[in-house]
Amino acid sequence: EMEATAMTFADRPGVKALVEGYIERMGEVHLRTLLGDEERNAQLVTEADGVTLDFTHCKIDTGLFSMLQAAAEEAKLAERIEAMFKGEKINTTEKRAVLHVALRMSRDQVVEVDGEGDVVKAVWEVRDKIEQFSEKVRSGEFKGYTGKDLVNTIVIGIGGSYLGPEFVFEAMKFDKD
Repeated sequence: EMEATAMTFADRPGVKALVEGYIERMGEVHLRTLLGDEERNAQLVTEADGVTLDFTHCKIDTGLFSMLQAAAEEAKLAERIEAMFKGEKINTTEKRAVLHVALRMSRDQVVEVDGEGDVVKAVWEVRDKIEQFSEKVRSGEFKGYTGKDLVNTIVIGIGGSYLGPEFVFEAMKFDKD
């Protein structure tokens, strides 16, 4: 279990140094200038497990990138990511696990959380229900109150709760199915 700390991320010495370094090094520099630096660009592109990581369009140089890595190490980011994937209680404010990763895991993966069992299995049960419902709507088997096919969607939500449905709407805008 992650221990709570009174220090905010911005209060960490490594983060303060990064912010100060950014202001000092990048304050008046235009990204266009940085993109013209071929040596910098070559150092800010790497490949890992067949995925290319390209940081050239970030307004940083290799020194700032090193400072960013140091700030991540100081914050124990790798340990926190590992704890998140294990279902450990890393949300110290609410004293619970952060389960965003379970939403993106494949059906055969497992994340056990105290008192909740395998949350990945629970996620897939809900996803299966959503798929069944969606298929019934698409096929016309499921009708609206008037007995007509459902063709319109109304989403009521605010803040973060609205973002998911908005993304789905945008993705479906051009797909008749």
